[in-house]
Amino acid sequence: MTSIQCDGCGRKPNLWEWLRGELTDAGYAEWRHPGLAFREAGYPLTHATRARCEALFYALFGRALPEDAGFLCPQCQDWTLQQLPPMIQHDLDRTQAYY
Repeated sequence: MTSIQCDGCGRKPNLWEWLRGELTDAGYAEWRHPGLAFREAGYPLTHATRARCEALFYALFGRALPEDAGFLCPQCQDWTLQQLPPMIQHDLDRTQAYY
């Protein structure tokens, strides 16, 4: 059995997610790496952006981005896609106002 937990909220798959993940070829398709959600939101998680992504992750979830990030549950992925673009825009606006 695979033991996974959301890096964002800490929850584990519910019974239906677990059954689908363990007993079908689909696996845990809805549970994706945090870097994928960050990339979709417009801020890819790369070596160069790791420090800023860690700060953004903490602002989103109130917990540190694990060194070896694993999964975000579907709800945390949605949260990231909703909240991250305005956070990035706010940072850009602040940076441009500074210069």
